[in-house]
Order: sequence, then C-alpha cells, then structure tokens
Amino acid sequence: MANKKFSIILLSHDLTKKVEFTFSRKGIKALLAGIVASFLLFNGITGFLASRFASDSKSTELLAENQALREQLETFDSKLKNVEQRMSSLAETDNMLRLMADLPALSSDIRKVGVGGAEEILPQGPLLPEAQELAEVLNKLDREVELQKVSFREIYSKLEQNEEMLEHLPTLRPCDTGYFSSGFGYRTDPFTKKATRHEGLDISAPRGTSVMASAAGTVIYASRYYNYGQFIVVDHGGGIQTAYGHLHKMNVTKGQKVEKGQTIGQVGSTGRSTAPHLHYEVRVNGVAVNPMDYVFEETETFPDVAQQSPESDNGG
Repeated sequence: MANKKFSIILLSHDLTKKVEFTFSRKGIKALLAGIVASFLLFNGITGFLASRFASDSKSTELLAENQALREQLETFDSKLKNVEQRMSSLAETDNMLRLMADLPALSSDIRKVGVGGAEEILPQGPLLPEAQELAEVLNKLDREVELQKVSFREIYSKLEQNEEMLEHLPTLRPCDTGYFSSGFGYRTDPFTKKATRHEGLDISAPRGTSVMASAAGTVIYASRYYNYGQFIVVDHGGGIQTAYGHLHKMNVTKGQKVEKGQTIGQVGSTGRSTAPHLHYEVRVNGVAVNPMDYVFEETETFPDVAQQSPESDNGG
C-alpha cells in the first residue's frame, strides 16, 4: 500500500502516440504541496506588491495635498499681513476719533491684549507649523477687531452726547442781519448818561427781523418784563439760559420746546428802548456772561459796535 503508484497516460487524438507519467503516493503529495505553496507564495507576493503600490500612491497623493496646503497657507499669510497693516491704520484713525470725541487714546498695551473674544479660530490639536502661526495671527486679529468694535461704540456714544450738548449750547447768533450796537460790560447808559453794567449784547436790526433761538431748549418765560418789553427766556439745561428783549412779536409760549435756529420772535423796540434792536443775554447758573464767548461762527461779516457812531446805542 505504501508503495502504491499512480500513472497518468496522455494519448494523441489518433491514439497513435502515448505519454505515461508514473507517480508514487509520496510524489503526488509533494507535487500537490508544491502547487499549493507556489499559489500561496504568488498570492503573497502580488498582495504585497499591490499593497506597496497603493501605499506609495497614497503617500504621493498626501504629499501633493500637503504641498497645495502649504501654498494656500502662504497665500493666507500674505493676505493676513495686509489685514494687519489695515488694522494698524484703523487704530490710528480710532485714536484720532477718540481725540475728537474727547476720549483718551487706547494705549499700545491695551491694543496688544485686545478684548477677549471669541472662540479660537482654528481647532485645537496638532497643526502644521505654518498653520499654528496662522492660528495665532487670526486669534490676535479677532481680539483686535473686538476691541475696535468696543472703541467705536464708545466713540459713537460720546459723540452723541457731545452733539446733544452742542445743540443746547448758545453758539448761534440770534439774528442773521444787523450789527452790534452795544457790547457786554460797562457802558454809558443812553438814558442816565452814567456808566452802568450792560449784561448782554444789543443787535440793531430793522423792526420785524427774525430772532432765532441760539440753542435748543424750553421756553420758561414769554411775556412783557419791565424795561425789557416783550421778553423771552429759554432754558437750555446745564444751568444755561438765554434771554431776548425788546421784541416786536413773540412766536412762542411758555413751556414750548424750541430747536436751535428756530424763529421765536421779531426785533422790536418795546420797553426801555430808543430804536429797534434785540437785547440778547446768556446766563450761566444765574450769572450773566459775554454771549460772544459762545458764538462759534465767524464774526467778520457781522459789524461791531466799534464801527458805529456813539449815537447807535439803543438802550436796554
């Protein structure tokens, strides 16, 4: 049994030729083992080569992607530098606006720290060195932007307050025409011929000339008042009041709110007056002050009393 042999006979189509192979049992087993081993070896080699080829292909692809990413990061870096320059210019503008709004400029230390912002721009975790630098720059810019937003809101709020305050400061001349016939301070009273303190300005103008509120406020008096004749007093808040005397006509009533530049009456000669003119006063906390200290407009085109004759004084 152990020496049993197997034969394989191959015949031609016409049965004239014959080839015979004889194998022992051990030979058959060895042949089969060799075939199986060869098959496994072939599959192993081809699998390894295929895996290696796929790995090399994947590595090449990753290298290409990394190169493209680095090129994109370089582009972002260039653009970010441009943004940083613009932020620097914006900081200079911000300091100028803060100065105009009467606010202290932000120090360089505050600008470096910024306002804490928002979340991190790039995700946490390992990053390429270039990406890490990019993340730091982006986070810095994010804090600067937040700081700038806070500063602009502060400037806007302050300018609103300043605008409101300016609206209530008597910076307008109450008449567009006429001339200063009598200034603020001591003068010779046209009636008594004695030196007396004149607590306002006299503006000579034709009867009926419009008289404007020199600032926004509330009318607290609008009636006849002794030597002032037809008399209006407007309260502007903050202890500031303006008064308008010798009016020919009053266009407002007590308690009425008026806007800056609104017509409130007309030039007249009522009360203690020798000719049509407006007696105009500014009082701060009840004390008369020179109205010209508040007038912002150029006064070259508004003739002064010094250019007029002594007879131009109109009284109260």
